[in-house]
Amino acid sequence: MGYKLIDLSQEIYTGAPVWPGHPETKVTVVATHEETLVDGRFTEDYSYTAEKIEMSTHGPTHVDSISHIDPTVGAPSIDKIPLDWFYTGGICIDLSHIPPRTEYTVEDIKKALDKYDLEIKKGDTVLLYSGHYVRTYGTPEWLTDYPGLSREAAEYIYGEGAINIGQDAPSHDCAGTTSYPAHQVCREMQTLNVENLGDLRPVVGKRFRFIGLPLKIRNGSGSPIRAVAVLEDEDEE
Repeated sequence: MGYKLIDLSQEIYTGAPVWPGHPETKVTVVATHEETLVDGRFTEDYSYTAEKIEMSTHGPTHVDSISHIDPTVGAPSIDKIPLDWFYTGGICIDLSHIPPRTEYTVEDIKKALDKYDLEIKKGDTVLLYSGHYVRTYGTPEWLTDYPGLSREAAEYIYGEGAINIGQDAPSHDCAGTTSYPAHQVCREMQTLNVENLGDLRPVVGKRFRFIGLPLKIRNGSGSPIRAVAVLEDEDEE
């Protein structure tokens, strides 16, 4: 049996939507083939092109370190968190029927798990398909109208053994919150969360291997990731 890689990430590009207060994402060409071909450094028609990236560590698809939300001295920064926290079992549950700016309840989570006969295993990453990316990405509502976890729902998922929760929205907390209960649970339970995921429809209702390796940013409060689900390819023998 073979395997299929499903890209769950957003693109990185100039003007990509970012959380209010975070710096704008910019991708700038700093060298072109035309420039490097004639600058005198190379022979045999060799040339290259390169870009500069400016972005928040909490820009497009990214993972928060514990130090991002925990002010305690010694709270783990992104370079101190074990890599196996970012290479885990994973499941994705369908919560796309929950209205915008509404908190998911424990009952919502249990019903979504039961629908596909899924269970949360120790060390899992649990992805929440809200449908928000598919419906609103590229519109003003992307930053204002997503649902998210109640404190009790976050406690339930992490309490069942999950090490990480990700959502196809700017946060796994509900839009409009000022207390960020799901992030507070991450701080209390020393767990992770992934934000700004892309289209999760290909993995809804499935179990897979989740890969979301961060950059090794010294003392980083988070990092961009390339979020990938590895699915068994049932069509391949």
